[in-house]
Amino acid sequence: MLLAAALALSGCAAFEDAHPGNPATQGRNFDAAKTAALTAPHDFNGSLARDYYAVASQRARDQDWTDSDYFARKSLAAAGGETMAPEHAITVDNPPGLGPSEVSSVVANSEEPHNWLIPGNGDPGAGEPAIMDNARANLVAALDRGGRAKFPTVAARAQALYDSWLERSEHLGAAAFDGDARQGFLRDYTDLVVLLDRPAMRNAYFDYGRATLTATAQLQIKEAAALIKDGTAHLKIVGKADRAGQAGYNEMLSQRRAQAVRDALIANGIATDRIEMAWTGETQLPVRTKDGVRQAMNRVVQMETQMPASQVAELPE
Repeated sequence: MLLAAALALSGCAAFEDAHPGNPATQGRNFDAAKTAALTAPHDFNGSLARDYYAVASQRARDQDWTDSDYFARKSLAAAGGETMAPEHAITVDNPPGLGPSEVSSVVANSEEPHNWLIPGNGDPGAGEPAIMDNARANLVAALDRGGRAKFPTVAARAQALYDSWLERSEHLGAAAFDGDARQGFLRDYTDLVVLLDRPAMRNAYFDYGRATLTATAQLQIKEAAALIKDGTAHLKIVGKADRAGQAGYNEMLSQRRAQAVRDALIANGIATDRIEMAWTGETQLPVRTKDGVRQAMNRVVQMETQMPASQVAELPE
């Protein structure tokens, strides 16, 4: 009866307004969610069904039957075609801010905790819940701009990880705020935004005969790094030089320029294995010129954002 009632609820209100997990129904709902997830389509809802089942499995391994039941029922609803919004970190009837020990005592004594007892949610304008609420708004915007339809696998994983971030923060307090769930959410949300709004090529320009970064070049590098830092996208950088001077010297100059940009990207938090570096000297230039001509547009390192195949491919894991 509980399962039937849950599936009969329309829209996302059933899962936004309360947190009605029930240990008594966990086994039945968990088994049903597994069967439904295996046969769910490979669209957003089907992917979300599989990801919510994965969360339910993790909670079951921890013997957290309440939350396991909750996410199993969310998995069932998604498999049945219900499109759900991400959970809310801040709701009007959340209790005042609680410390981690207080949260643990409340959850331990409640079979059906309502909403998310996240430390600090009594002050919706500050603290961790405010950061979570802002992250939710950004995620919803990306989902509504075509994320669900165009990139269902990445979009669904981002939503499930966001919800898991809230759930972990309820149980572990501040210790979970920057944990695996949040890092996973940031990764997939960042990739979703990059996939939706593929960044244009950025250019770091250099002074004549120099491989020293200008202030403008440093800003371009910083912005290019910020767009992908939390995700998995790579940057392909290609150094170039104009046709003034000897070809051999320009080859080395373009390499030094590419190395300068690479070093700056690393300093801005991009791992070395996410940077592909090349240089072409005075060949393959943006602006064609005669030999010996100085051209400011050719004294450049081009930075192109590329997604790895593992994220581009819309295949179920």
